[in-house]
Amino acid sequence: MKFYRNKKGGSGTVELAPALVVIFIVILVPMLDLLYLGLAYASGWYCNHLVVREVACRDPASSGAAATAATAAWAGTGLAKFIGAGTGAVANTVTFLNNGVPTAPTPGNPPTSCSVATQVTVQPFLPIPFFMAVEGLNKPVIFGYSAERPQEEKGIQ
Repeated sequence: MKFYRNKKGGSGTVELAPALVVIFIVILVPMLDLLYLGLAYASGWYCNHLVVREVACRDPASSGAAATAATAAWAGTGLAKFIGAGTGAVANTVTFLNNGVPTAPTPGNPPTSCSVATQVTVQPFLPIPFFMAVEGLNKPVIFGYSAERPQEEKGIQ
């Protein structure tokens, strides 16, 4: 019986290890970073949702305390802990609207809705060394959100 040998002589096995390293560095690590950024974006949206809901349910005079309490509640969740963003990485701006026009809440003129703009700063999951600063790879990313909700608590005594 004749034995037929591969004419390449096993060179495919030798090239497998460098190919796996290239696949790991070029494809897997950036893909993990993109998945992490997607989860961080969703977590920041959840923070904005909690804050706007809490501000709409409270008296307009206590909107700052409501935003701080909602941000602290979000910072205690597993999502916020996973992305490494605490209360220091979140900035909320509350605006009260009266028929779509920004207004200061007064006792005789309660707002019809509230708008909350939230910015969440997220550090990259795996900082990838790159010759220039790229957000999400080796530089923090700032995600911005804005939501509006009808004001449920008018602050009328």
